[in-house]
Amino acid sequence: MTETVSVTSQGASPDQAEAREILESDSGLALQQVVQPGVGAAIWRRSLSSGFAEWIGNIPAGQLPALRALVDFRAVEGCIHAACDLSGLPAGTMRDLLASDIGALALMFAQVVRNPLMHLRFEAVTTDACRKFHVDQMPARLLCTYRGPGTQFGLRDASGQVVPAGKMRSGEVAILRGALWPGEEVTTLLHRSPPIAGTGEVRLFLALDPAVEPAAEARRLH
Repeated sequence: MTETVSVTSQGASPDQAEAREILESDSGLALQQVVQPGVGAAIWRRSLSSGFAEWIGNIPAGQLPALRALVDFRAVEGCIHAACDLSGLPAGTMRDLLASDIGALALMFAQVVRNPLMHLRFEAVTTDACRKFHVDQMPARLLCTYRGPGTQFGLRDASGQVVPAGKMRSGEVAILRGALWPGEEVTTLLHRSPPIAGTGEVRLFLALDPAVEPAAEARRLH
């Protein structure tokens, strides 16, 4: 199923094409469609198995793995296991599923962005980090929240106010276009982390970004 968000947005001149649609499906093949004209985000609307969701939801906060690394997609699964070892998360079938799933997502992302190298961020979040609606200053980003509420989407209306345009649930996967996406289209679909400060919720969040050329990296950091 494809959802087209029809709210007028700002950020592009009248003669510029906008990437603002949300394409969603219950198939992982949907992620490849982020390259289609006008698509700002492609979402794989999948559900975590009940056993896996229970396991990951019951991990003590202090044992949740954390990792930030520049890595080839072929090494991602092993890196997740190493992060789990460092956090004290015991080995087992569910941990294997987690590591293999992230490894598979890394492969899918590498195929879409045509780059084997990526920045991997996998960590617990308890604050309102990235609480403002924005477009990432990079070509693209893969997001998945394994525990807790997922990413929220928005578009600016004619008055400049952000209008809600959808959200993700635990386990769902999205590839979002960023401001440095190649081509003439301007990305106007916004997103943010859900506000959770003070709720006691803990999100376990994965983000993959393609490694970019030094000049583009400098633009991303400023």
